Amino acid sequence: MASSTSPQNTQTTAPVFSRVGQHKTAFKYSLKHLWQTPLSTWITLAAIAIALSLPAGLHLLLLNLKTLTDDNREIPTISLFMKQDITVQQANDRAELLSELNEIDHVLVVTREDALEKFKQLTGFAETLETLNENPLPHVLVITPKMRSLNDPELDLAQLARNLELYSDVDVVQMDIEWVQRLLAILHIADRSVLVISVLLALTVLLVVGNTIRLNIENRKEEIEVTQLIGATNAYIRRPFLYGGLWYGLFGGILSLVIVHFSLLFLVSPVNDLAHLYGSHFTINGLDVDATLFILVASSLLGLLGAQLAVGKHLRQIAI
Repeated sequence: MASSTSPQNTQTTAPVFSRVGQHKTAFKYSLKHLWQTPLSTWITLAAIAIALSLPAGLHLLLLNLKTLTDDNREIPTISLFMKQDITVQQANDRAELLSELNEIDHVLVVTREDALEKFKQLTGFAETLETLNENPLPHVLVITPKMRSLNDPELDLAQLARNLELYSDVDVVQMDIEWVQRLLAILHIADRSVLVISVLLALTVLLVVGNTIRLNIENRKEEIEVTQLIGATNAYIRRPFLYGGLWYGLFGGILSLVIVHFSLLFLVSPVNDLAHLYGSHFTINGLDVDATLFILVASSLLGLLGAQLAVGKHLRQIAI
């Protein structure tokens, strides 16, 4: 029986396997050559890791700061201080009417008696307050707006507060969100700053990898010329250097992740202590899987691009 593999298929398949074999050879050779000079390799990896860990660390810091404003628990409330002559029943009636508004999620009524007891607990002036003839605190309605976050464009908190001031039984409207708005503005500026820093440090990685590959090419100049004389193509000569740049980027990215995570471990304890002092449950979050993969892929591509630029430029300068 004749073989089903035609000569044409055999001729087509052979170059494919040949290219795969060349890639495997270049893959192994570049990894082995990387550690033939361990000192210079570690210096290069350290430079890449430091350049990558700075934007990664700043990005992680911003993500943790944003949890202070993105969490639903941090949605600002509006406090309505009722007039002194308003009774508990009138305050409850007003709360029921307000809860029916589309802009309001729910309303909590804090009576003047409850407010006084809480004030005594917080200040420690219980004995002094007992000497007063009457309770000086008013009833308070604590309103939670119907919004997903502070950045929700569907609700204008300032306009809502102005509308609430129009009620005749309301004395003062208090809405303390200025600090959150200022923090959001600062974080927006910080986002742009991190982007600029990331671009500059990405260029630094390109220069570091490119310079390292350039030195490797110079050190192997005679070997490259002999290889060209015996018929090696530019793609064959270029391939080990490209893999070398890929290794520099990948290992540098891994080392940068190690630096970032060790820095987080160093900060966890003091941050937890500070959060405890403020009665907050804030904790530092590390890099998630998506961010980790992005750093590794980006660092590998930067190493590959840096090697490509260096190889393309310096191989053209080598005469056969």
